[in-house]
Amino acid sequence: MPSINELKALATRKGGFAQSSQYLVKLPSLGFYDTRDLNLLCKNITLPGRQILTSDRKIGVKDTKVAYGFALDAISMTFQVLNDYGVKTYFEVWQDRVLNKSTFTPNYKSEYAQDIQICQLKKGFAIDTDLQLGPFSLDIDIFKSSNVVYECTLINAFPTTMTEIQLTNDGPLVELTMSFEYDNWKSARFYNNPNTALVRGLGTIINRVNNIIN
Repeated sequence: MPSINELKALATRKGGFAQSSQYLVKLPSLGFYDTRDLNLLCKNITLPGRQILTSDRKIGVKDTKVAYGFALDAISMTFQVLNDYGVKTYFEVWQDRVLNKSTFTPNYKSEYAQDIQICQLKKGFAIDTDLQLGPFSLDIDIFKSSNVVYECTLINAFPTTMTEIQLTNDGPLVELTMSFEYDNWKSARFYNNPNTALVRGLGTIINRVNNIIN
């Protein structure tokens, strides 16, 4: 049975354990909305899976299963809603591009399908510090793509289901859950990106210089 030290060594060698609270979602702007706000308001999101579909086949006297395709489940995202209801407006506009609510006419998929990126982040890569040089202060604020250790892209995604919003006297925050369909997904890993080590090293140097000066 593996020891605690072996587990700690493995976690250190692999950059630590992935944390479900460290994520980023990149939604299309649709030409009118700052989707960085949507990322801040996204409460939870699911990374997609993939099921290999199989059928029975008899080879000789033995029954076996062979693959013939794959299936994907819809992806859901939950957002916290501010008083301007901008989150709901954004997805209403996107759904209107899928199906015109006035004429009930569906548009071509190329007119409404967009890629969505879901990123797993590694905590501690970002640099946000003030470097004091005598009477001068230098604000260092670096957030690069090296934060990303895993990225999943939903290809040709579009919103299908907007859940109802329940208003109640109990007083919880208003939330909106959206479901998305997509053609497929692809992934990319960035943990071994050499830029990651560069940014981490830069942050260490800045903090050490700051400690020496002050």
